[in-house]
Order: sequence, then structure tokens, then C-alpha cells
Amino acid sequence: MLIGLVIGFIDLALPVEDSFRAVRGALRSQPADQQVVVVAIEDRTLNALGSDEPSRSADAQLLDRLFAQGAERVFFARAYADLTEPRHDAEFARALDRYGSRVFLGATPEIEQADGSSSSIVPHERFRSSARIVSMYGEVAPFKLSFRLPTSSFILGEDRPSFSAALARVDGDGSFYRVDFATDPTTVPVISYIDALAGRTSVEAVRGKDVVIAPASRGARDMHALPLRGDAPLAYFHIIGAETLKRGSPIDLGWFPAFLVICGVVFRLSKRAIPAESLVLLSGVGLAVIPLVLDFISVSVDVVPAAVCLAIAAFRLYRLANNTYRGATGLRRIETLQGSQLAEGMDVLALKIRNFATISAILSPQEIDQLLIKAHTMLRATDSSAEFAFHKDTFVWTRSTTLPTDLVEHAQGLHALFRTSITVGSQAPDIASSIGIDSNYNAKLRERTENAMQCAEDAARAGRVFLVSESRVADDIAWRGQILSELETALRNDEVGVAFQPKVSLATGLVVGAEALLRWTHPTRGDIAPDKVVAIAEEHGRVGMITFYVLNRALVQARKALDRYPEFRISINISALDLRDRMFVPQLEQIIAAHRFPAANIILEITETAPIENDDAVSRTMGDLKRMGVKLSVDDFGMGHASLEYLRWIPADEVKIDRSFVTGIETSEADRALVGSAIQMIHSLGRTAVAEGVETLGVSKILREMGCEEAQGYYFSRPLPMDALLAQMPKGAAAA
Repeated sequence: MLIGLVIGFIDLALPVEDSFRAVRGALRSQPADQQVVVVAIEDRTLNALGSDEPSRSADAQLLDRLFAQGAERVFFARAYADLTEPRHDAEFARALDRYGSRVFLGATPEIEQADGSSSSIVPHERFRSSARIVSMYGEVAPFKLSFRLPTSSFILGEDRPSFSAALARVDGDGSFYRVDFATDPTTVPVISYIDALAGRTSVEAVRGKDVVIAPASRGARDMHALPLRGDAPLAYFHIIGAETLKRGSPIDLGWFPAFLVICGVVFRLSKRAIPAESLVLLSGVGLAVIPLVLDFISVSVDVVPAAVCLAIAAFRLYRLANNTYRGATGLRRIETLQGSQLAEGMDVLALKIRNFATISAILSPQEIDQLLIKAHTMLRATDSSAEFAFHKDTFVWTRSTTLPTDLVEHAQGLHALFRTSITVGSQAPDIASSIGIDSNYNAKLRERTENAMQCAEDAARAGRVFLVSESRVADDIAWRGQILSELETALRNDEVGVAFQPKVSLATGLVVGAEALLRWTHPTRGDIAPDKVVAIAEEHGRVGMITFYVLNRALVQARKALDRYPEFRISINISALDLRDRMFVPQLEQIIAAHRFPAANIILEITETAPIENDDAVSRTMGDLKRMGVKLSVDDFGMGHASLEYLRWIPADEVKIDRSFVTGIETSEADRALVGSAIQMIHSLGRTAVAEGVETLGVSKILREMGCEEAQGYYFSRPLPMDALLAQMPKGAAAA
């Protein structure tokens, strides 16, 4: 709004405004009313007369000829400020005396010059007594895109009508108006001066009309550019100005009314979570169309300051909404919730949709948004004052503190609410939910949301409805702050290990490769979960040190397997943030070359820890990896919000179906149907399907019947050192 105000007050956008006005004039193009005829002193006339301008005698003869043919009035677009030959001047003066007030001579008021002096151009006193004086003054805008004319000017001590006002027979009050260039200048009747002087024009051409005698030669000094029309004599501006006045007294509303209306629109847009596209579009169309409509009733309005205000506001509000909310769902992004200060005296709740990735795989992106909107509506019914965020597959919000018993009942009620299916289009997917609650009121909101989401994850794995995270002890918080420095020390001292979980072909039962997994046993805290380490490393931008450490250790160990089994493939987890690192590919190439390891035997498993769709840097990195021959895998499909579009965007060779819904296919028809659909979708994209978390023979058989190519899990083997894995490989994976 401030930018719009500045633009309006200092006329910064005047050239744009005038251009738009000229375009509107061209769109409304209409012919002149044919009541004004131009007698043009063009090149043919000057050549016939043999002089630079007609003599005063010729002007006198022309006046006699025109009035004899019935002309109503005659206007000279010249001032006649100087005398010429006495004989010619005398003839012209006598002609003026004969016709008196029916003849008009041009003049200009006092105009201040650059040196501070002022001057005017007025007819010589010999010609003033009989003829009437009209003002030819006008103001031109920058770039000559618009003109303003007065209705009268103060000349020779009197208020004189302007040229255009006299032509239009309008009483002037000294006010200025903007010339409306809708009149097509080519439709103004034109007669050659020499033809009119010689009587070669018909009586009908001038009878009952006003005649304007004006210089029109190519060398004339008063040729000016008409907006979007080309050059024309200055007299045409006054004639078109007269046409403007004849259509009604012009009203110029200026820029403020449109700006004020748009300020109201912007205020309304800002009150909504997602700005209404229809309101922005309607306002933009209004700014384009309404001025055109008002032009027809001689009302002018400037819209550029308002348009600039609307454009900036729409861009900023849409970007703010995009950074704050998830698409058109009205759900906040987790970062904006974590950045708020509403933590004291509030419980933090997280509701995880455990099968969200599977649901996403069978729904289109638009249907996913509809699902989230309906789920959001259900949640708002339980707490209308809450602001709900959504992250990957989890709703997160804050809620006023209640008694523990009420909190438990609330969690159970939420779980019951989401036990019913949500209809979206022709689909009605069942929702599997788990709930996490954080009641640690002394912690920062960022940590509390993470704790709540982790509790929801832990509840899902434990098969519980909900879990509550109580207050953490002080050393746990301190430990989180120093974990990276201790990990860096452990990596430097080679105190972090790598274990290998075999990947088995379901068709043959043989080991075809292994996934390298980070293993860190802290001296005082015991085994540290890799997920926790990676999450904190990503938060601080240090995940690369873990990736390359595991990569180096894995290739050294996998070399042993490769020497015995040339088809052996080693899988290594990488973060989505690694793909944004422009040095990732060069460093990977150096490591592969140092270990003389074939790139085709390396699979990089991409975990969706950060959104990477339509990220140009990520796309370039994945393209470089594919050109190297490295294979890509989408990891943990079933944990994030990967859709068919997401999988198609990543040039993956395989997709790993997460254990969260693989483990239930033996007992749940719904899980079995979802996994079957996921495998079919993966195959439709030409990818290999790999199942994680296979723990029983029954699950293994069902997956094999579904066409799943590979699997890994405790049924086949726990993660092992490479030497132990190699010892089992000759026996085949089924016996491991």
C-alpha cells in the first residue's frame, strides 16, 4: 500500500497510465462529428504560393471565400503576432472587421521561461479589435502520451476561452481536462488551403461548419505525435479536445478512488489463510475494464497505483501463504508453528496418519488435498480455536492444558474420530492413526513438536492409541545440543561402525545385496538410534559427514563381497539435503575411484526428510548420478507423502515399501490391498519393488505372490558385520 501511495503521489507511473489510456482510446475509436473542417496549409499549397506561408491578403481572400460558402466560424491556428507587408496586413484587417466575432485568432498566456522571465504570444494590436482571441496553450505529459488543455486562459488581461472550448461552444472556467484520443483524426474533414482559395471546393464541404486553418506541411514546427496515431498538426489536438468536451464535461477522478478500493481488497485478502484467487482475478479484471467503461461517460480514473498495490500484495500474500500453509488446505507448515511463541500452558498434540503414503499413492494430488481438508475440518470440530499444522504425514497443533484424565479422553476421542473412512471422489480410504502428546511446558515449542511427533511415531510402532512425552531431564536437553560434536569425535576416532542387512531375491531366496546401516554405541548412553542422529545432523546442516563416512566404510567392506559375487549391490542411505550439495557428486566420484568400486553396483537410497519435488538443484544432482551409473532408490515409501507424481519425478531404479504397512499384510485385508496396489504402481513406473520389515515366512510368501522382487527384514537376517554376512551367503538368504 505504501508503494502504491508513493507511486500515486509523485505520478511515478504516469507514462504507464497514459499508455493504458491511449490503448483504451484506440479501443473506443470513433469518427469525428464532421462539424469541424480543417483547411490545411500543406506542402502543395506552399509550393503553389511560392512562399513559406500564405500572405495576409490570401488569408483575407480565403475568409471571404469561406463565409461566402456558408462557413459558420473560422479559427486560425496562428497568432498573427507580427506585421508583414502593409498592403497585405490592411486587407487582412479589413476582412477581420467585416466578419468580427466569427473569426478567432490563436494566442498563448504568459509562460514562465527557464531563466525566470515570462512571455506570451498574442495577435498584433492591429488585429485584436475585431477578431476574438482563443488560447492555444496546452500541457504535454512525459513521452507525449497524453495532453491536458485548459477550458480558458488569462490573456491580455481577460479570461479567454481555449481553442477547444470555443470550438465546442463550452464556457470555460480555467480548469484543465485531459484530451480523450478516442476520436479518429483521419475522420476529420480536410481541405487544401490552395483549393479552398481557388474555389475548387464544394459549398457543402463548409456550409454550417466551423473551419480551422492550420499549418500542416512536413516542415511545420507545430507537428506533434498523437498517441498511437502518428504525427498531426497541433490544431488536431484542439479539435479532438473539442470532441472531448462535446461528449460531456470530463471528470477526472485521479488515482485515489481505485487505490482505496484495492486497499479494501488487499485487507480482505490478508484476512484469509489462502488469498482468494477469484477475488484477485476479479479485481485485476475490474482495473482493466472499469476505466474503459467509465471512458464512455467522460469519467477518467487512474489505476496503475492500485494495480501495483494489488500485484505486490497478491504476490507477497501468495508467497506468505505458500511458506505458511500447505497448498490450498489451510494447514500450516510445521516451521511456522514451531516459530510461534504459544508454548506456555499448552499441550502439543500430533496425530499421525500411519498409512498416509499408501493413501497418497492411490489418490491424485488434488484428492490428497481434499482428504487433508476434510481431516482438518474434523479436527477443527474438536478445537475450533487451534491452528493446525501438517508435516509429512502428521497433524500437529497446540491445545490449552487440561487434566490428565481429560487429555486421555481427548486422545481416545481423536482416535475414534479417525477410525471411519474419509470419502474423496470415488475413493474412501480407511485412516490408521496414532497420537503423540507433549506436556513438557519448560521446553521450546520446536522441541515439543518434535517430541509429540516422535511419540506419535512410537505409538504407531508399539500398536498403541497414544503416547505422552513427559518432561525430559536437563542432561537429555544438553545431550541433544552436544550430540553432533561427540559424533564427530567418534567418527574421527573410528568408533562408529557399519552393519549390513541383506536384501534377498524373493524369487530365488538368495542374497543379492545389502543395506549399510550406521551403528554408534556411546560409552555412557549405549546404542544411539541412527534416525535421531541423522535428524539432528540435518537440522544443523552436518549430514554430509555421516553420509560420506558410511559410504567409505561400506565400500571398503562391500569390496569383499564384490570380489566373490560380482552382482552384489551395496545400498547406502543419503539425505535429501545431500542432493542439494553441489559438491556431493564430485566427492562421490572421488570415493568410488579411490575404492575402484563399480558405480552400477551402488544404490543410493533417498529418504524424504525434506521436500525435493521440482527442486532444480536436486534434479541436476540426480541426473549426474544417473549418468555416472549409480542406481537410485526411494526409501521408506509409506512414511512420507510420496505420491505417484513424486515417484515419477525421481529417476529411481527401485522403491522400498516401508515396514509400517508391510508387517500387517498377513492379518489385514486392507493392508494387503494397499501393498498390492503399491507394488502394481511401482511396476507401472518400471521400478523394482523392495519390501522392508519382513519378519515372517507368511509375509514373505504373500509378497512373492504379489510380484515383489526383493525384501529385507529380521525373517532373513538382522544387520550383520560383512564377514558374518559373507559366511552365510553361500547357504542362501532363506537359511540365514
